[in-house]
Amino acid sequence: MRIARALLCSILIWTVLGLAPLPAEIAKLPEPYQSLAELARGAPPEFTAYGLLRIVEQGHLADKDARRDLIEEAFQSAAAAKFPVRMFGLPGTTSDTASGSLSRAYALKLDALSLESRAVRDVLPLNAAQARKLFGDIPRPMLSSLTCDDALSYDLSDYYQALSAVVQSTFTKNELVKNEHVTFLNDYMEQAASPGEVAPMAQVIQSAGVTAQQRQSLLATLGGVLENMQTDNRSFSASLPALNSLSFPEMQGSLEKFRQKNHGCQGDTADPPTAKKPSTPKLDSYWQSAISQQLLEAGRKLRFAPAGSLLSETDRSTLQWQQQVADYLNQLAGWTPDQENSEADYYHEKCAALTALIELVPPGPLNDKVLADYVDFVSNSNLYQQNPAEWFQEPQGLLDRLLPNIPTHEKILDAYQGSGNPVLTLEVALERQLDR
Repeated sequence: MRIARALLCSILIWTVLGLAPLPAEIAKLPEPYQSLAELARGAPPEFTAYGLLRIVEQGHLADKDARRDLIEEAFQSAAAAKFPVRMFGLPGTTSDTASGSLSRAYALKLDALSLESRAVRDVLPLNAAQARKLFGDIPRPMLSSLTCDDALSYDLSDYYQALSAVVQSTFTKNELVKNEHVTFLNDYMEQAASPGEVAPMAQVIQSAGVTAQQRQSLLATLGGVLENMQTDNRSFSASLPALNSLSFPEMQGSLEKFRQKNHGCQGDTADPPTAKKPSTPKLDSYWQSAISQQLLEAGRKLRFAPAGSLLSETDRSTLQWQQQVADYLNQLAGWTPDQENSEADYYHEKCAALTALIELVPPGPLNDKVLADYVDFVSNSNLYQQNPAEWFQEPQGLLDRLLPNIPTHEKILDAYQGSGNPVLTLEVALERQLDR
């Protein structure tokens, strides 16, 4: 039976991208999987893929064909994810910064490449040939050049883990005799364009089922690829820790030549920048506007006594303290996006302020109000439309922070479920119906 409303979003996405549409008839899944799949299909594409893969990975859906179809659907949806490739924040750049929020969002692995790679790994136990085909259908990662001002660099580790699984598990005995897996590896190795790809590729070669002689040859070839690679200074600097950890003799000469011909970002330093000595990368720090600094200071006064000690729960249960919280909430309500550098900065700063209150305010009506304000704010944020993965890292982070506090965690899930937001509703359903 066609589930028209649930599939409309996915079908439109695939039509726009020129991808193969879903089959005209999709078998109805047993509950709760049918309802979960419909919720996933009503969310942004990266969450469609995420939700469908979660259903498969739970392992209780018995129908093998249904699992394969869900993985195929997830793979197609992943192509429309807002983030094309995962990135990570450089050391020292992730505290109270825009790059830190992006790094945490990327860590959710809701980018197209990570989701597609996950789909490949999920389908491998079901159909090795389909896994290799899906991996071949992943567009080659296109990595834009970076500058030393950039605080994020690329992370293709999931892609290379999928490549490793494909090489190890999808070639028949006849193909192995013909060394087709070696040819397959060579093809992908020669396409590597960033130094960040070399270390994970070396690990793929190390774990591949090849002879010692073939491994030496592959590693030597990879060294040549690295030696001749043209790269930017930021990518060079970011790749050095992983490259320096490689201990393959076949690559050491090429590694040394690569180090000598590149210089990295000379301005990278842990010291504060000065007029004479600016530092890189450049950071967009939070709490820089006048109103955000006032709110930050007011928030500290709700946590600390004048002498600097933490306020106890007894201190935070007084009528005076709770009135201060009410006044603070009124200040937060008057704060608007145009007072910050960007919609994203405003969103992350306000989420941080409300999250702190949820943790500080003792259980009761005031805590309920703070949580309601938080859920209303995130549910109606423009960032949900602009960048769903970056948006999601805040409500997901709140769940993770309060996971040990079971009553509060459950209360947050209840609030998310009643929010009307497709992603929050999906996350609650997945946690309560799959993870328990």
